[in-house]
Amino acid sequence: MNLPKIIGIAGTSGAGKDTLGDLLVERKHYKFVSVSDILRAELTKQGVPHEREYLRALSSKWHRDFGPGNLSRRTIEAYILEEETEGYQGLAIGSIRRPSEAKVIQDEGGVVLWIDADQMLRYDRIQAANRGRHEDTATFEEWLDDENAEMTPPSDDDGSALNMAGVRDIADVHVENDFDSFKAYRDYLIKEFEL
Repeated sequence: MNLPKIIGIAGTSGAGKDTLGDLLVERKHYKFVSVSDILRAELTKQGVPHEREYLRALSSKWHRDFGPGNLSRRTIEAYILEEETEGYQGLAIGSIRRPSEAKVIQDEGGVVLWIDADQMLRYDRIQAANRGRHEDTATFEEWLDDENAEMTPPSDDDGSALNMAGVRDIADVHVENDFDSFKAYRDYLIKEFEL
């Protein structure tokens, strides 16, 4: 499958989203922007820890303050300004966690990919990677609680809560990363998406 100019990369924590984004940068000269990194940068400015509960709170606040899909929209607008000067061939937006963010990408002619894997496998990957994030030190139970809070919004949600299950349900392509090695997964992505 040849990917379009704008791609949303969604999925569960530790599933391999960044690997696809990095391959797009390396092999197709895409710009790769993680929504989580945008939120982390703002939390750093505010002096707030990068724990998932604070990332969720900031994301929800921006959703309420700036409207649905604002993270994808602002990322696409920034990319369009850089496209000519930087020579990027496309844009990959990682860590999409709301259907409204996915919809903005799809409305721009892009596709949304959902990447997932077995929960214990993902947890083990995160622990082994030790990226200096809060989830690196969370117990499996704490990590599952965080993931469950992001998968399905509470019944009293005003539309600003994360809804990864909703993104999964409208994603254009689904990838199951239960590969037994990083190399096998990387090789699969290169072949599957003609990278």
